[in-house]
Amino acid sequence: MNETILNTLAEVAIALAGFSGVVVAFRLRGAHSWSPTELRVLWFLILDSLWVLFFSLLPFPLALANWSDDALWGTCNALLGSWFIIGNLLAFRGDRRDRIAQQQIRVPVITTILYVTVVAGLAIGIALWLSALDLLVARGQAVYVLGLILQLAFAAVEFLFFIALVSRSASETDHLEADKEQEEPSNDDAGG
Repeated sequence: MNETILNTLAEVAIALAGFSGVVVAFRLRGAHSWSPTELRVLWFLILDSLWVLFFSLLPFPLALANWSDDALWGTCNALLGSWFIIGNLLAFRGDRRDRIAQQQIRVPVITTILYVTVVAGLAIGIALWLSALDLLVARGQAVYVLGLILQLAFAAVEFLFFIALVSRSASETDHLEADKEQEEPSNDDAGG
């Protein structure tokens, strides 16, 4: 087992979970006025970060309990694969519900990247299960680490979603203030 890789992934997950608090602090309005899309992405940002932390640490107690490599990686791959499949199906369901209710918030480029990572997430979920069953994909740590890296990619894209929203809000505010300044006569014009 490569403890260094798992520890590094856990540290990155903790950092991303900490950044989710920064996102909340940057938001200009209270959580009660957040759209369903924003709330869902925030929850996935927090959960994805915490799941990487959990799944990075999971092999250690199993190894300490003297599980064989096949049992250890089969169990870990099955559990992580299950989260990928369930989490991505929940994401699709929430996105569909928002589209039907016409409450979906799209961020150019970031939303597209998020959709691509969801499809990749379903694929890695299936690969993890195939690995757990030792069919077509070799059972072991490699596909597991790849899954954890993809989980971190999810959290990073979800974080970028909020950064883009904050940037878009700031840009809209700047444009509104510039328009307002153009509409107001200056003091020199009024004194005339």
